[in-house]
Amino acid sequence: MINAQILAALRTFEAASGALSFTRAAAKLNVTTGAVSQQIKHLESQLGFKLFDRLPRGLRLTAEGQQLYAVVHRCLLDLDSCVQRLQHQMLEGHIRFRSTPSLLFKWLVPRLHRFHARYPDIHVETFAEEALLKTEPRDFDLAIDYSFGEYPELEAEKLLPEILFPVASPDYAAGRDWRDPAAWQGLTLLHDSVPWRGAARDAEWRYYLDQIGLGAVESARGHYFNRADLAIEAAAAGLGVALARGSLIDSDLASGRLVAPLPSVDACCAYYLIYRPGALDDVRIRVFFDWLRGLPESAA
Repeated sequence: MINAQILAALRTFEAASGALSFTRAAAKLNVTTGAVSQQIKHLESQLGFKLFDRLPRGLRLTAEGQQLYAVVHRCLLDLDSCVQRLQHQMLEGHIRFRSTPSLLFKWLVPRLHRFHARYPDIHVETFAEEALLKTEPRDFDLAIDYSFGEYPELEAEKLLPEILFPVASPDYAAGRDWRDPAAWQGLTLLHDSVPWRGAARDAEWRYYLDQIGLGAVESARGHYFNRADLAIEAAAAGLGVALARGSLIDSDLASGRLVAPLPSVDACCAYYLIYRPGALDDVRIRVFFDWLRGLPESAA
């Protein structure tokens, strides 16, 4: 009768048989040589026959050991192949992913090829919302939203902190005293009119100006856009000054297409990963979730 102890010891026996060395088997199994030797002795005692001849320079399988090794080795290979096949089946299929267009275009899409290279059989169906992420109906497996992280009946984990700072084209930024409140009267503010759910149309600019000591500057004037990336494009075209989120602007700053005339402040919101309770029990969703959490904040 093969009991649980014998089954547990057979893996050690297989490793020792393949290496013909308790020391090399111990290294493979990440245990001590003494532990391997004791387990083999106990296995031989339970089976009622010797498995190895202990020689001055190593081990040699007995006739009984050779027969047992052939069966155990084949069975473990079959088990390993079966497990890999089942794991592969769990890592194929579709994931429904949603986020706001600005984050998708500027932050996720340039990196998404890395996930597909690692998990070629998981297909991420990516949907861009208009401006704010709609959590009802909840027709997504994972989503990223820019918010305060409050989602009734959903799970939310902070993915990326955010910073805010003004950006403008080099020509528009030149020759201005950006620290002088009076100089701001001649500037055209470019707004993301829906920076987060429930926000006033000028809420993001109002927040930034208050944070850097320019509270006297009137924040509601200028042009409004329903997406942050549209406001950024308008700034690059010389229409005015937009308030940029650091995670979405790296390439434009690096190329010199936009400049940042004032320092950044920590944003009041952040990007959150959102999912239904229990969604991470699905292996496909879990690996995409973990991959997203491991991405750098800036482009690489």
